[in-house]
Amino acid sequence: MANSKDNLSKYGKAFIGFDEPSGNAMDSIGGYTGVLNNAPTRVTGWNGKGNGMSFNGSNQYITFNDRIIPTGAKSIRFKLKTTQNSIAALLTQTAGSAYSGTQIYISPSGYLGVVIGKSISGNPIFELFSKTKINDGKWHDILFTWDGTTQTNSVNIYIDDMLNPDNMMTSTEQETLIPTYNLRIGASNTATITYYFNGQLDQIEIYDRVISPISDKYLVQHGSQYKYHDGTSWQSTTPTEENFIIYGMNNLDHITEIQWKELSGDKSLMMWSVFEDKQWAHAVLNKEEFTVKELLGDSSEVLYYTDSDASQIVVETGVDEYSVYDYIGELPTVVAYTESTDDIIVSTTTEPFDIYDEFGDEVEVLYYTDDEAVTEADLILEANWSPIDELEGDFEVVTWTDEALETAQRVLEMKAVPKPQFIKLTNPKRVYGSLDDVFANDISQSYRDEAHYFVSDSDPSKWYIWDNSKQTFVVADNSTEEAILKNGMKYHELNSITDKQWRTWDKQFLNIGVFLKDNPRDTIVSVVESVSYKDYLPRDTTTIKDTSLYILNTTAKIDIEFDGNILKGILSDDDLTRVQYRVLLNGGNYHPSDGSFTELGESPQNIELIIGSKDIKIDDWNTIKVEFQDFFGTTDYWQTSFIGTYSGLMFKDVYGQYFSSEIGEVLQYLDFGVIIAGQTTIEHEIILKNQYGYDVENIHLFAHTSNFPTGMAIEFSENLTPFIPNEELILNKILKNNEEMSFFIRLKTTLGATPDANGTFDIIVRADKA
Repeated sequence: MANSKDNLSKYGKAFIGFDEPSGNAMDSIGGYTGVLNNAPTRVTGWNGKGNGMSFNGSNQYITFNDRIIPTGAKSIRFKLKTTQNSIAALLTQTAGSAYSGTQIYISPSGYLGVVIGKSISGNPIFELFSKTKINDGKWHDILFTWDGTTQTNSVNIYIDDMLNPDNMMTSTEQETLIPTYNLRIGASNTATITYYFNGQLDQIEIYDRVISPISDKYLVQHGSQYKYHDGTSWQSTTPTEENFIIYGMNNLDHITEIQWKELSGDKSLMMWSVFEDKQWAHAVLNKEEFTVKELLGDSSEVLYYTDSDASQIVVETGVDEYSVYDYIGELPTVVAYTESTDDIIVSTTTEPFDIYDEFGDEVEVLYYTDDEAVTEADLILEANWSPIDELEGDFEVVTWTDEALETAQRVLEMKAVPKPQFIKLTNPKRVYGSLDDVFANDISQSYRDEAHYFVSDSDPSKWYIWDNSKQTFVVADNSTEEAILKNGMKYHELNSITDKQWRTWDKQFLNIGVFLKDNPRDTIVSVVESVSYKDYLPRDTTTIKDTSLYILNTTAKIDIEFDGNILKGILSDDDLTRVQYRVLLNGGNYHPSDGSFTELGESPQNIELIIGSKDIKIDDWNTIKVEFQDFFGTTDYWQTSFIGTYSGLMFKDVYGQYFSSEIGEVLQYLDFGVIIAGQTTIEHEIILKNQYGYDVENIHLFAHTSNFPTGMAIEFSENLTPFIPNEELILNKILKNNEEMSFFIRLKTTLGATPDANGTFDIIVRADKA
């Protein structure tokens, strides 16, 4: 059939290629998202290219956020590899024949089955099985088509051979009911028994019409003859459409170098395609030990046969990726000559690595110097690691000193990123006599008091605060952060408890609990330099000193979507550090334009960018990548590929060609030809498509006719038959994203209208966001 690139660019409703590096499966045309359930894995794709998706047959599947497969006419093409010999659902919107929608599955005998479930009568519309078993462990190219009608042999299944259907049938009914469920891949939607798929899928293409099953065909022009190779020898034929279909070669991979050399002199490739609006002619010649020039001569040509406009034909050539080391070896020598005394720097770029990537887990470093002043060598290895990382569970830090109690310093320093902590003494202090005072030296730097205090005895399950109304210590809830902030005492409340009030503390022990909370932006820094207490017997003061807490860094995360050339999302970080991002389009810097990251901003941060059509490749594949990082420089990215198109409310002709871009650039004119005064022209159909990325309403269509000659007017109508003329159209309806609608216009003249050889007008559309 016409190549998938052509079909997808013009007719495709969805393409699921599984070529994302990780995460959800994305539809690159409609922008639908598929959530991976129980982690199906990406593997090497069909023909060894890109990725495919592998399912384990027991619990893995993908659920999409839309039905995707259209109602009525449809074509579904995909690549499949499996050895499964039990029933399994591949693509489904149904739960068997009891529900509406499409289901493609493997029968218990290994045949491919397609069922369109539930007509108005309650029965399946039809069910068709392949004649060929597909569970042989090999990749198969599968195409299912139905024109949505009851015409003879309107339903077809193709397996590998796209010229001859593997099986066909005639549908007795049309499909009118909306599918019951959203699309699921790899498992059925049945509530009681789920039929899981065990195997691999790749390159799922979905259309709302029957696409041609006839492949692009090739002949080789050699002198005045047109030839094809049948696997044994070169054969001659005439370049008619019928002979292209029967004898033309699907590709040139089977022709060997020796067979090419049998055709002496210059040769030309001729390609035939049934595709009505061919955009790409692609021939790959990739053989060893000879060049394209040696094969085709000094003046080779690529000839292309089509019934449509050939002005957009693109011929692509390519080579395998290579690096400079393929030419200069693995150990190049760089020689530089200069009369300057400045240092010469030669740099190379590699992916980040460390010493262990090069030398393994155990490394010995030998150090030599002839500097007699050097007495020792220092090796510094920097890593985000601490010996504390090796300790599992709770642990204690024990210090020993022989210094006197009045001079000993017990200081514990901890470096970490801020995380709220509730700190208490490991061993409660015994109270001798009665308490006189407890004092917290709180030197926090913040716009509000975040440190909160509780007291307890030897029982860690009960924590107390002073209740002024009851003039006693009462039990307070400190089980959650919210409870601590609500119930805990601030340092001035703790310090204001009088000696008389402390004497009501009748416990034998005293424990102090301190809740500390910082933030990464340093607007809240909780510092308790010391907490001391006195009783009515002389005792040394116990001090908690120089304690700082920081929370461990977490990677920033992004929730983003790209629809209708609009990039929207939310960039956030669980530890509330500031975040920044940049956008790359087709490998180049897009936002900011210099390739830098945006300024660090508060988390969460909204992202909304409109990608203009002038920046993308229209009707071709584009790649957009969003790299993002947090305050600490931890970086991640999100990426998707899409077919470039215009954004906004777009006017198209019945062949799908745009009249103008979203910025008013004229792509083609609607030509009424010569108009005779006193006549009304034929009606022209114009298609209005919503490519904003969101639904619109209150659509208003009118014409700007300042360049009209006198005696001429434009008339609008929602329908062709009957054509009800209006000076403008106001449509009280919602036009959904990617939805199309048609309207009709004609020109009306009066006798004696002023002649004008270049009369023009503009059609204007306005709408509100729904």
